[in-house]
Amino acid sequence: MTIQKPSHTFTKIHLKGLRTNSLQILFLLSFTVFINTFGLAQELPNSKPVITPKQTVDSSLVVVDSIPKPLQPEKQLDSVKQDSIRKKEFLQDIVKYKATDSVIISQKQQKIYMYNEAKVLYQDLEITSGVIVIDYKNNLVYAGRLKDSTGYSQSPVFKQGPNVVEPDSIIFNTDTKKALIYNSRTEQEGFNVRAPLTKKENDSVYFMKGGRFTTAENLDDPEYQFITSKMKLVPNKKIIVGPTYMEIYGVPTPIGLPFAYFPLTKKQTSGIIFPSFGEDTGNDRGYFLQNGGYYFAINDYVDLAVLGDYYTNGSYGLRLESNYALRYRFRGNLSFRYENLLNSERGFPDFSQNTIYNIRWSHSQ
Repeated sequence: MTIQKPSHTFTKIHLKGLRTNSLQILFLLSFTVFINTFGLAQELPNSKPVITPKQTVDSSLVVVDSIPKPLQPEKQLDSVKQDSIRKKEFLQDIVKYKATDSVIISQKQQKIYMYNEAKVLYQDLEITSGVIVIDYKNNLVYAGRLKDSTGYSQSPVFKQGPNVVEPDSIIFNTDTKKALIYNSRTEQEGFNVRAPLTKKENDSVYFMKGGRFTTAENLDDPEYQFITSKMKLVPNKKIIVGPTYMEIYGVPTPIGLPFAYFPLTKKQTSGIIFPSFGEDTGNDRGYFLQNGGYYFAINDYVDLAVLGDYYTNGSYGLRLESNYALRYRFRGNLSFRYENLLNSERGFPDFSQNTIYNIRWSHSQ
């Protein structure tokens, strides 16, 4: 009997504890279900607005993409500026042109074709030629010879200010004022200059490749000429050449210079004096080069010229000539000459040799 009582008491306590935990668990489960149900009810309405903003964002992105498209007129403004600049560059002045046979205007090619005695006037530029083409799209003027059954005729004549060039053909840019000139010929202060290719850099500078220059009048068959690989010509000012050698009647000679400078100004300047070429038949001295040398412009009152002569039979001469002057007071000149002249050839009965010294001074007040 004493053993059953404690067992009964323990059972009651145990059942009481189980009964209390079951109520708590049931309450927690009910609360959890309620919370989940409420949470799901809140998520379902929010899921729709989330989808809707994505659609609105996509549509807005399309709108944003469409906004920069109106920026395209800026490109149109730039192109308008470029077009206006081109017109100003080419039409800085009135272009006058004419031709004897025909003048053809091609709007498709944006070119003007002129044939036979064509002429173009633009600012200080004048071009006359057998054929002239004006490319007003690229700001170019082409000029060339006219070809017929007899060959080529009416070679171009290019004039710009006082400068005159006579080439076989020319390409001139009215925008940059530059030009490519083929087989050009020009005369500068007694120098006759020609070159197979000339580049006109601006109004005052010409670069020539394979240039030839001489003081002879016949450029097609000169008695002598100087041939250079490259040349810089500044009209009415100077000629600067690279390696140069001399040619006599088409025969190259060992006479050459690594470089040379030739002034073309009318004022007193130092520079090379070109010799004259010829043949001495009276004394059988052969061909000669006379009066070649260098001129020294010392100052406004004194100058000096060193001159020399050479003959193919061995004769030679040397001269020094100086002039001095003081305005309204006095003037004079001093010269010295030495010559070793051979008549005929050594070994011949008429051979003779003369040595000449000469000093001369002239003064006046």
